[in-house]
Amino acid sequence: MRNSVTLGALALPLLLAAGTACAGPVQDFKTADANSNGILEAPEFRHFVDLRADGGSGMARKVRSYRAYGLALSRVDYDGDGRVSGDELQRFDKSE
Repeated sequence: MRNSVTLGALALPLLLAAGTACAGPVQDFKTADANSNGILEAPEFRHFVDLRADGGSGMARKVRSYRAYGLALSRVDYDGDGRVSGDELQRFDKSE
């Protein structure tokens, strides 16, 4: 529980931020979107986080090390449907 609180307090300026020095969030989104529908289901979102972590995102590495994929997804999933669109990722990025 403490890890979840710590991670939540960091506000997850995730892995998602297109302005980071990390390589390719857009390309990582496309790679993770296995069915190319423009939406990341939970397993695809986990893959996206892992790609961002491998690309050098410190926050994505924290999400992965704490195995807090569900928490990260819930922070980005504005409409609460359990999936994340590119628009939601951009909205999250702008809010941070």
